[in-house]
Amino acid sequence: MPRWIETLSDETARAAFGRRLENVTDEAFNVLCWSIVVGFTRYLSVSAGALHYDLLHWTTSAMLFVYLASRFLLRPEVPIFATRDRRWKRALQTAVNLAICMAAFMLVMWGLTLLVDGIARYRFVPFMM
Repeated sequence: MPRWIETLSDETARAAFGRRLENVTDEAFNVLCWSIVVGFTRYLSVSAGALHYDLLHWTTSAMLFVYLASRFLLRPEVPIFATRDRRWKRALQTAVNLAICMAAFMLVMWGLTLLVDGIARYRFVPFMM
């Protein structure tokens, strides 16, 4: 406990911790904002059924995927090997990070589908009085 208090009293350690915490919350907020936009366009495509809402939903979904891909592929990748000195290690590293990106995208889209279907069902149920 005293080491933890000592670390928090150090200004450089506090600033580094604050930057890491800010980066995590910034990424989570960006994914949340994109998810809200994609969820809203999904709701529009479910409730209105027009082709242009479907196109808007798929366009915003593609932008969410590109954002997640930029997070997992274009920035520093999730490390699998300590050193990536061989070509096969770099290829496997990229393939695993692409799989992580796809899994994250599928989880977000699955959650959005459940949420929007629930909202649409609730919205279109006649009120009983």
